[in-house]
Amino acid sequence: MDTLAYALLGFFTIGYFVLGGADIGVGMLLPFLGRDRRLTLATIAPFFLGNEVWLVATGGLLTSLFPGLEDKVFGRTWGALVVLIVGWIVRDMGLWLRGRRDESGWRRCWDAATVAGSWAVAASWGVAVGLLMGEGVPLFAVTTCSLFALYGAVFAALRLGSAVPRLLARRLVPVALVAGVPCAVGAGTDHLGRTVPFAAGLAVLLVLTWLAIGTGRYAAALAACALAIVVAPLLAAGNIPDATVGEDASLTIVVAGAMVPLLVAAQAWVWWTFRGRVEGPSYL
Repeated sequence: MDTLAYALLGFFTIGYFVLGGADIGVGMLLPFLGRDRRLTLATIAPFFLGNEVWLVATGGLLTSLFPGLEDKVFGRTWGALVVLIVGWIVRDMGLWLRGRRDESGWRRCWDAATVAGSWAVAASWGVAVGLLMGEGVPLFAVTTCSLFALYGAVFAALRLGSAVPRLLARRLVPVALVAGVPCAVGAGTDHLGRTVPFAAGLAVLLVLTWLAIGTGRYAAALAACALAIVVAPLLAAGNIPDATVGEDASLTIVVAGAMVPLLVAAQAWVWWTFRGRVEGPSYL
């Protein structure tokens, strides 16, 4: 039962980073992905609400399956989690409200909210993981920001098919290598035995991303970025305190386990339906 509980929590956490990382990255880079921001936001419009379900499920499973762990994790990272929630709300307000009025000043205001909220979410995840690792809190924020930004650029390049996001994605790979990988190592100075292998794997995946972008295989680059961004939740998982599953967790495990195939099928259907390139603006 304990193994199933940890597997469910890990599945939803990794699912959020892999799916939600793309729309957070696009929000971070919104001013740099092209002049038509409505077209840029159309790349994430079908996905971002569904992606947030995974984060809500992660929080729910943590509180229901591991009541003791909840106190320890939230106690260490409460400041970063407050920033994350505020950034999440501001980002979503920006996405929903920018198109409610057809005025340039109004849209610039909410575009700024989208960008600021997205950066806050990416950085707060890095700070939270750094707090769990115990050292180098600001360092890992550099790692997560560079990974989310790169992921968003590659996703936009694949969905838009235009030169601007492709060039930006190519330029962000060296940034993630030079800044993100050393910061991932430095953030875990008390746990180098665990940190260095993950950082080495991250470097390999970023090189593969670079090679895929160089040959125009943006789907392969997106897959490599998705694997690279998993480093963040895996490092967090390797540094969380030990915890036992709650006594009344059996029903939660059964219900959540039964919902997994339905959620995966729905998510796969959405991504398959909107797999093509964006041709026009969306409702955002």
